[in-house]
Amino acid sequence: MTQDAKFGGLEASVGHVFADKALLTEALTHSSHGGATYERLEFLGDRVLGMVVGNWLYRRFPAAPEGELSRRHTSMVRESSLVMVGERWGVADYILFGGGEARKDSIVADVVEAVLGAVWVDGGLEAVQAIIERDWAFLVDLKDEKDPKSRLQEWLQGHGFDLPTYEVIEENGPDHDKFFKVMVYTAKGACAGAGRSKHVASADAAHNMMKILEETGQN
Repeated sequence: MTQDAKFGGLEASVGHVFADKALLTEALTHSSHGGATYERLEFLGDRVLGMVVGNWLYRRFPAAPEGELSRRHTSMVRESSLVMVGERWGVADYILFGGGEARKDSIVADVVEAVLGAVWVDGGLEAVQAIIERDWAFLVDLKDEKDPKSRLQEWLQGHGFDLPTYEVIEENGPDHDKFFKVMVYTAKGACAGAGRSKHVASADAAHNMMKILEETGQN
């Protein structure tokens, strides 16, 4: 399999076919591998993500004060959120290492930003904005800096209930484009979530459960 063919699976997950394949290769290349590495594109992608998310939140919440927008922004661009998106894309399977390096969350997060930077260079604002508004959508309604699973766990503990449990109830699709459905079970009910990794699906389930708890005013 050629490198271009291998990366085709990632392009399908990201939702962008690169005209300049070298950009995607650079975005996936760790410093241990040699050659052009992802650092410069990561720098660009970090700024692109921040700008697009900021504009998105400004439009989505026209009455929100600056403090709320900042908290929402932080929750959407922090490392754990990038890792969840990276798992959705399956990006860890495509990173080019020199050998022996651990696939750390910090590296996955950096590469996600690098891929966004590469999409910006290759396809412009419209292309990268479409990707972000699709794959960060499950995070846009968070009101604080905690990920959904942590928020749900803390809510249950704070109200004297047992910790939630998660169960994968559906898994389908090819290896490069898996789709999962996960059910979260709590003392206050159960809720389903979906995503392209178990992590994303369970976070979506926790997020949906928290929305129910908040909207019904349960305490």
